[in-house]
Amino acid sequence: MDNQTSETSRLLIVDDQPHNLGILFDFLTQSGFKIFVALDGESAIKRAEVTKPDLIILDIMMPGIDGFEACKRLKENPSTQDIPIVFMTALSDTVDKVQGFNLGAVDYITKPIHQEEVLIRIQTHLRLHNLQNQLQKKTEELAHLNQNLEEIVQARTQQLIEQEKTALIGRLTQGIVHNLRNRIQLILSYKCLATGEMTGEDISQKMTLAYVDKMAEAAWDMSKILDNLMHKSIMDHSLELTPLNINEILNKELDFWQANLQFKHQVKKCYFWDDTIPSIPLVYTEISQIFDNLISNALDAMWGKPEQKLTIITRQDEENVYIDVQDTGCGIAPENLAKIFDPFYTTKPFKGEEKQENQPTGTGLGIYTCMQILKGFGGEIKVTSEINKGSIFTVRIPKKNSQRNES
Repeated sequence: MDNQTSETSRLLIVDDQPHNLGILFDFLTQSGFKIFVALDGESAIKRAEVTKPDLIILDIMMPGIDGFEACKRLKENPSTQDIPIVFMTALSDTVDKVQGFNLGAVDYITKPIHQEEVLIRIQTHLRLHNLQNQLQKKTEELAHLNQNLEEIVQARTQQLIEQEKTALIGRLTQGIVHNLRNRIQLILSYKCLATGEMTGEDISQKMTLAYVDKMAEAAWDMSKILDNLMHKSIMDHSLELTPLNINEILNKELDFWQANLQFKHQVKKCYFWDDTIPSIPLVYTEISQIFDNLISNALDAMWGKPEQKLTIITRQDEENVYIDVQDTGCGIAPENLAKIFDPFYTTKPFKGEEKQENQPTGTGLGIYTCMQILKGFGGEIKVTSEINKGSIFTVRIPKKNSQRNES
């Protein structure tokens, strides 16, 4: 290793005594080093800038700029400040040594020169300097890798969020289609009744009007479903940070969920809004996705339960807004509470693994998605749960930069 270090290393020797320079030059050249020389401080600084030596042996006592001043200037220069400097002096005063170390020197060589000692000191400091450079290079590579990893994780996280959003929209769309199909069937049935096609009998004007009213009611429901769908579609394309009112977002999403038959007909709904909550700069599509995920999870947890009750509460303190989504579902076992925030963990069967017909399935990304979105707003999500009694998911969103909604 020493031979390899010598063959690849360049030294700058600075001394105003040609005799000393000659001795060191011959000895270190024979040891395999490439040697540059300078007779004073000024020329040493210029030679170091040009040759970029791996180590400098610098005499202290020189006319003009002495070794201390030369060392100071070399360390102030960005192009030479990292080059190790070993002072060479006949002085034995500790004060001089301390001054040299304070200026950035790494070692001292005393005159008269002992060749073996000089060689060992040079090789030691070259090895240390090489290790330091390697460490710095590895640190820079690691920092670059970490940055790339962060970008990869961020991209993958966004991909997972989009996948869960797509899956959620798919589940909601199925409910909407089913609901619309039912209403279309109602309209067709009432049309047959109003015209007597089913009974073959004449229908009174009063009954005909009643059937027409039923058709109009079904058509109105369809129109409302489509209006909600259009509103959600438009808002979900907005990725801008906009002052939004939590209560208004929840009301819009809950109107949209009326297209879900379980939500509309089987679930008792209790809402408690704090009307004084200020508007908060948020991204509509991301916040609505959180609410949709939590509502969907609540419905899945209550699937098949005789009593299904969904309670949503908005509240606040000085710094945060809170949204509690509570269900009366199956609950989560204590040992699984921490796991539900992990990606791909789910207490529901995956698609194709259902044990009962129409049993809800999961991707394991719903709560993880909510958590990742909330991190971007400085928020978080917590859960408390009790087996066979239900769960409460609490979303916390900071009010920072909030704007009071004056409407």
